Amino acid sequence: MLILTPLEVNCMRGFSKTQVIGFFLTGAAVGTAVALLYAPKSGVETRKQIRRFSKKAVHQLDDLQNDLREQISDGYQQVMEVFGDAKEYVQEGRNKLQKMIRTA
Repeated sequence: MLILTPLEVNCMRGFSKTQVIGFFLTGAAVGTAVALLYAPKSGVETRKQIRRFSKKAVHQLDDLQNDLREQISDGYQQVMEVFGDAKEYVQEGRNKLQKMIRTA
């Protein structure tokens, strides 16, 4: 069971979710590589497994990177829509205020 001290918890708060996922994947990759190296298989079979694992890991990281890019792009578009709406709202308010000043 993993028990973190308050100091360790505070240290983890400085990392983003992406960094934590990266640390997790790196740890999994290192653990898998070590397990494969100590497995009772021939060198040829072990190297094949390492190649398969590394290709799979690269594909998973590419997928993660693409997902993050899509999320960032979607977030950017949403922010730009909000700014556009706010700009229109301010412009309408400005026009109404100018109209009220002219008629006063």
